[in-house]
Amino acid sequence: MNKIDFRAIIQNQKKKFKAKVKKDKKNILRSIQKEILVFFKKVYWKNFFSIKYILLTIAYFIKYKKKKIKKNSISILLPTRCRFFKFKRFMESLIKKNFNKFRIEILVFLDDDDPEKKLYVNLIDIIYSKKINIKLFIKKLETHPKRVNYLAKRCSGDLLLAMNDDNLIITQNWDVILDIECSKIDIIKPYAIWINSGNKYPYLHCHQPIINRAWYDRLGYVYSELFNFWYGDTWICDLSKRINKCLLLKNIIFKELNAQAFPEEADLTYLKNISNNNMEKDIDIWNLSFSERLKESRKLLK
Repeated sequence: MNKIDFRAIIQNQKKKFKAKVKKDKKNILRSIQKEILVFFKKVYWKNFFSIKYILLTIAYFIKYKKKKIKKNSISILLPTRCRFFKFKRFMESLIKKNFNKFRIEILVFLDDDDPEKKLYVNLIDIIYSKKINIKLFIKKLETHPKRVNYLAKRCSGDLLLAMNDDNLIITQNWDVILDIECSKIDIIKPYAIWINSGNKYPYLHCHQPIINRAWYDRLGYVYSELFNFWYGDTWICDLSKRINKCLLLKNIIFKELNAQAFPEEADLTYLKNISNNNMEKDIDIWNLSFSERLKESRKLLK
């Protein structure tokens, strides 16, 4: 069996992505206009998040003695496939970095034909024996958003967080920090919390946005099922900015070891995710979804 050249595949995928999203750069005027727009977009959102955080923090400390910090239950929604060792690595980081691991609910989705199913089941049994609330669901669903939403329907947390098996939690006691920060906002209304997911411009995008129960109840889903695999997080970020219900937390850090940034992490699951031009299809879907995003954001304001 020939060895798979993952680096060449990733480079080719990057080229295809750039070609898909690239505008007509032969038009100098349009190119300049685009660069100016991007610059002001960065300045605006950087200042927006910074000023908002400062104002919320000041208001929080003024009312601190009268406002009790609520301990939120957290649901981790985790689809995984053929990545037992990455799953194990993520679980170790989650358990190690949590202050109160017993208030975390972990829902794991596994395909019914996963060849590593026995390894997953054995590890989950061990984790469950340590009195950690972890549940395994084995089923066949075609897309990543459908898997996430399947788990969301069965979770009970105040906060919902869709994670990938290639994630790591970096910040110690991140759950305690999250409680404090959520006490600064009106948590009974739909809200999205942007953690620091390692982006160069964290004020433009978050890979693992956290939504509250009010957000989920209003829309009835976590990830839009318009897409095959990508853009679920982008959808949440876009909606939250449209309604000004987003809070950026630079003090909670997650790391995503995705194959695009870390070629050594590439595997057969990555190849499955990019098969059939799924990324290119999702880009087209995103570009045509403006009216749908506008409609969904209005639901969050009702």
